[in-house]
Amino acid sequence: MAWDVSVWQSEIEVLRPVATGSDVQSPLKRATRALAYCLGGTQLEQYSIAHHAFLFFRVLLLVLISGAARGSAQNLDLGVLEDVPGAYAGQPNQHSVRVLFQKNGSDWEAFPNNCPDQGCLKTISSKYPREVTWTIVLDGRDLGQVTGRTPKEFEFYSHVGLQEVVSTGAIPTVGKRSAVYGGFTDVSVFRPLVAVSRPYFNDPESWKPSNLSADMIRLLRQEFRKRFPTVSNCTSPADAAENPWLYNDENIRILKQYSSNRQWSVVQVRLGEYRCNGPPDDPFLDYWFALSPANDITLLGNGMWLVDAGDYDNDGKSELVFAIDRYNQGGYELFYADFKKHATFEFGYH
Repeated sequence: MAWDVSVWQSEIEVLRPVATGSDVQSPLKRATRALAYCLGGTQLEQYSIAHHAFLFFRVLLLVLISGAARGSAQNLDLGVLEDVPGAYAGQPNQHSVRVLFQKNGSDWEAFPNNCPDQGCLKTISSKYPREVTWTIVLDGRDLGQVTGRTPKEFEFYSHVGLQEVVSTGAIPTVGKRSAVYGGFTDVSVFRPLVAVSRPYFNDPESWKPSNLSADMIRLLRQEFRKRFPTVSNCTSPADAAENPWLYNDENIRILKQYSSNRQWSVVQVRLGEYRCNGPPDDPFLDYWFALSPANDITLLGNGMWLVDAGDYDNDGKSELVFAIDRYNQGGYELFYADFKKHATFEFGYH
């Protein structure tokens, strides 16, 4: 069979409009007829070749188009760039991206986390994306990009979800290292920064530190009292006996508060002071509440601090990411849909 390359090249050009969404069948028919002509043979043989080639290329194009559609709708992942302390004495800190959440339809879902045993550490990494190029963001700003790669297995419980940074460019950092960001370890590290697998970094709701009105603070204190109507405390750490404590409103302290341009607020509250020896009882932990524009109050949780707010799925509304800082426990909480929904990624240190 003789190949007439010039005929094939001229005819194959008709496939170009396929990429822009025009009709597929007509270009395919012309291309397959050209292929049959180039291969030669009787008219019946050429018809058979053209027919089978048409079917083959049609299926191939459908597969390619489907793959391109999946590529354009690639997974939307959310993580945090961390300054991870060395696991052994003398080992330096290392920047890593912890993969946390993936958008599934209208919901955010946490990647598998909180491994119970060593067997889990050896296999759970297969549930994570192999490699991601992340946009690092803070306060509605794009700080740069890094590429993270998931290891074959995670070495420690506290390393679940951590990707090694394999890109060679500068790694974004903000401020100085501080034990404030070290969580349960109390090691000085850089501030965690939100990482997004697409360049979504704006904060359309403009979450900022704020000052609540006296009426809103009064409502918060009322809500706290509903949850903890009776509290016990000691007179001093040397006094082992706990007795009922009639605390005042002033004892319900407002620690931090942030508000959006949609008149939502999140507030950190703590009852003080705890005068007994040992870890504080539940009423003395720090609690976060969300206040709606209608002054409805939602308890978000305790033992957390606000990492950042941003529109990480580009739907026009901001999500809030909190870091978990509890005894032998770390991780992140993601709140969205006006605090009606949230996702949790958690891990232990031991």
